[in-house]
Amino acid sequence: MERYTKEQRVFIVEQYFKTNEGLAATVCNLRTKYGRNSDVTSSTVKRLINKFRETGSISDLRHSGCPLTSRSTQNIEAVRESIAESPGTSIRHRAQELDISKSSLQRILTKDLHLHAYKVQLTQKLKPTDHAQRREFVEWIMEQQVYADFSSKIIFSDEAHFHLDGFVNRQNCRIWGSENPREIVEKQMHPQRVTV
Repeated sequence: MERYTKEQRVFIVEQYFKTNEGLAATVCNLRTKYGRNSDVTSSTVKRLINKFRETGSISDLRHSGCPLTSRSTQNIEAVRESIAESPGTSIRHRAQELDISKSSLQRILTKDLHLHAYKVQLTQKLKPTDHAQRREFVEWIMEQQVYADFSSKIIFSDEAHFHLDGFVNRQNCRIWGSENPREIVEKQMHPQRVTV
């Protein structure tokens, strides 16, 4: 619950009891006030209400023992600088570079720096002659529509491509930022590849 201010916690409790103890309505009201991207969930509201009923307080309990140092201001600044230098580095590699655990780094990125991981968009690299070729193909298709059985002669098949030119796998590539950078990687229309 440490992400939420005292004012936000009071608002959560007030909304819960105003909506006759309805979790869904409380979450809806919270998202209306704090934005639709608010990460408030019904389980968060339920935990806060249970704490309020058990202790009569909305504050976190004090923990005994050594304070955690992985999310220190020095580590947060080091991560901020690292993101500014290379936003596309994976969490695993960045954690090794900064000597911070992966889970702590994930928390710093999301909870302290409020960053999100975005996928790279792949688009077809267009050549100057592509527009004319597409237009010519469309006109040819339109001419073929005169024949009634033309569409039944088109064959669609399933295939897999193994790229030989350093193809970007979008599933493994993330860019960290507070907003989507709309990173686009152009790829050749006919790259070297093996098709199965």
